[in-house]
Order: sequence, then structure tokens, then C-alpha cells
Amino acid sequence: MNTKLQDDKYFSDHDYDGIKELNNPSPYWVLFLFLGTIAFSLFYAVHYFGYPNNGRDQVSEYNKQMAEAGKQLGQNPGELSAAVIFTKEQVAEGSKLFLEKGCIACHGMKLEGNAIGPNLTDKFWIHGCKPADLVKVVMEGVPEKGMVPFKTMLTEAQIKSVVGYILSMNGSNPPNAKAPQGVECK
Repeated sequence: MNTKLQDDKYFSDHDYDGIKELNNPSPYWVLFLFLGTIAFSLFYAVHYFGYPNNGRDQVSEYNKQMAEAGKQLGQNPGELSAAVIFTKEQVAEGSKLFLEKGCIACHGMKLEGNAIGPNLTDKFWIHGCKPADLVKVVMEGVPEKGMVPFKTMLTEAQIKSVVGYILSMNGSNPPNAKAPQGVECK
């Protein structure tokens, strides 16, 4: 054996059939990258999983999101809050459904109301001031006043679209609007 190769710092003392095992160290940038990923993973694990009661674990995040959704939906999936924003597509679909389902017969073409139904464009409401109340009226109807329930004719998403259309027309002041009925909603 060659003693010079044996003393070389890059060769280990392993020799297999004349093939020497090399001992090349990794470049420093690879070593720093490896150590950096370990440090980041430790920080991440402690920050999101290990730190007790920090409010950032998955259970706490889930509870926060469910509380937010509960506030927005009024603890009932069939309800809406004023914080709900309707897209243009939903309002357009609501307008189409308003015409298709014959709502114009009682509420007028521009929701101005007529001899049968109330004006839906003013700030006066008969059955509550919240959007959730409007959803309930559309779903359940008002049989004593002749409004049929639409919960069997429309899906929940379609009902919400109709409500979005009605809310988007609030304050439009159409011509020949029916006089205000109910209480003023602020």
C-alpha cells in the first residue's frame, strides 16, 4: 500500500478490493442550509404545536373560524347577517329568480309594491329588519297575507340569491312606489 494515500486526510482507512472510501466533507452552504431548515422546523413546531395555549394550534384556529362563521350566520345556516356580501352573479341570479317565480305579481317589476305586496325598496319592513328575517319570510312565506313559502321551490342558495337581489335594490326609490309599511329599519 502506498503510505502517502494512507496519510491523506480525504481517505478513510477502508479499502475494498483496491477501492478507497473517500471522506469528502459537504460544502458549507449545504451545511448551513441543512441547519437552517432544522432551526426553522423547530421554530415552526413550537410556534404552531408546542407552545401551550398560544391560540395558534389547529383546534384553536378551528374554534375561531367556527365562532366567526356563527356570528356571520347568526348560529343558523339558514340565516344571513348584514356582513354577507353578494356577488354580481348572485344578484343577477336573484333577479332572474324573482321574475321566474312570479314575485313581480305581488311586489312589482322594480320591487315597488302594489295592491297585494309591500314595497321592498324602502327602509320600512314588516317582518323584521335583519337579512335573516328576510330569508325566513322567503323560506316560510306569510300565508295569512297570501305569500307562499318558497323553501320547496328554491334551494337555500337560490333563496339567498333572491334575498341578495332584494337587498341590492334597497334604497333605489322606483317610481310609483307603495307607501311605507311596518317599522323603519336603521
